[in-house]
Amino acid sequence: MKIDREFLLIVNPFSGKKQGITISKVVLKKLKLYSINPEIIYTEYVGHAEVIGKTLDSNLFSDILIIGGDGTFHELINGLLKREDHYKPCLGFIPGGSGNSLMHDLNLLDPIKAIKPIINKQYKHLDIMQIFWNDKIEYAINIIGWGVATDIAITAEHIRWLGPSRYTIASMYHILRFKKRSATVIINKEKINKKYFFVLACNTQYTGTGMRAAPNAQLDDGLFDVIILNCMIGRFELMQLLPKIFTGEHIDSKHIDYVQTKEIELYPEKEELLNVDGEIKLKTPIKIKILPQILTYYSS
Repeated sequence: MKIDREFLLIVNPFSGKKQGITISKVVLKKLKLYSINPEIIYTEYVGHAEVIGKTLDSNLFSDILIIGGDGTFHELINGLLKREDHYKPCLGFIPGGSGNSLMHDLNLLDPIKAIKPIINKQYKHLDIMQIFWNDKIEYAINIIGWGVATDIAITAEHIRWLGPSRYTIASMYHILRFKKRSATVIINKEKINKKYFFVLACNTQYTGTGMRAAPNAQLDDGLFDVIILNCMIGRFELMQLLPKIFTGEHIDSKHIDYVQTKEIELYPEKEELLNVDGEIKLKTPIKIKILPQILTYYSS
């Protein structure tokens, strides 16, 4: 079976356990059996995938496959959506990171399994979150987190050498710190001013290393899911609650507000960093809107 399309394969050699090149060899061998022989670009620095997405000649490739983690996917999508020529190739996501949040949602955590929809030409559409901040625009595929959600990500990055357990350790540390923040949240035209532990805007169900933060999220429903943890919870209750984020049971807590929406605004008392698709970047205040089914990707 021959597939008459022009493919580019972007490989991040540094994602996750730095297995990108090894994974690419296995993937290329399998694709070759179906006459798919992509051109290959290896990313060389942080942000390189975004540069590729921004500057790639739109006449060259109908499809872009990418081996990496959520950060690499985030970069490529930002590069494509910041273009002025509306170039939107079909995307093929192949897991090569440590968290692989998007691939958890797709149930395509094995690289060989992830290329089956490419071979079978199975397509779906993908919503993307658009972030307005400081007169600029950014895009997110997975999560936008404020508060303790950002604190945990920062600490986890500092202890990255601990592997997947770093998120659990970082979470316990910030439970003990018990830091509360004041903010005004505008959601579904309702303005709420309270103290919070965190506010998460999720496009995917999963974040981090298998945390099912937004169990009702769908990638193509034209909505993103907002999870808000208020400060009325006690430290002991918080210790009991946070482990439930791995199963999605946390949303049953009386201290959690779970809302599906198309738009949200966040105005904290102080300008603070955000967790955007696992990367610590951008600053509050922000406005988030959903861009429904704006991209096409391979998925079974």
